[in-house]
Amino acid sequence: MKKHPVYFLITMFITTSFLGCASFSKKAFEAEFQNLEKENISKLEGSYALNPIMKYKDKVPEEVKLNETLPDSLVTNNAYQFMVTPNYSYKKNLYRRSENHNRSINLKFQTANLLSVKVYEDNTVIKDTILSGKYKKGMFYLDNKYSKSSGIPYLLGGVNNNKRRIGLTKNGNLLVNEAHSDNGAFLFLFWAGTDYNLTYEYQRK
Repeated sequence: MKKHPVYFLITMFITTSFLGCASFSKKAFEAEFQNLEKENISKLEGSYALNPIMKYKDKVPEEVKLNETLPDSLVTNNAYQFMVTPNYSYKKNLYRRSENHNRSINLKFQTANLLSVKVYEDNTVIKDTILSGKYKKGMFYLDNKYSKSSGIPYLLGGVNNNKRRIGLTKNGNLLVNEAHSDNGAFLFLFWAGTDYNLTYEYQRK
């Protein structure tokens, strides 16, 4: 029995949809990672420095030094912005460099799937957001994913998507892990794009 071309297209679409999605990896920070059980996911609660102290992208962790020569990409990746803003293009200029001092981020679960995220300047709340998510594989996966298509995805176009999850290091610091994928295709043939896993560590206060 001859199969209709529509079945072929549907099959190819489903298959390539998985290929074009961002995927998480713990390889860069697995030596520092603390695997949380669902029953103790509340260990994520607490206050942390707003700016990162470590960057995990390749095999060798990179210490982040906050000084006048700090690259803009690190300035914009404060903990609040990195968790709350799914699309990198929206991350610019949320805070000026000089404004990052004396600020902290506080995490508190309202329910098992709702996380309160507040930014404090001294004792004053200047940002207050609720993020939804779920426990999975020792971490808390955030629901605020980003996905944008251009042209006709997988036929003649591309898909840009990213997502985030948070966890802890063995010494109790916050980890924010972002998976990003930006790929294009022509007639289901993928060409080179941008795929990465980027993780920042924020010190517990």
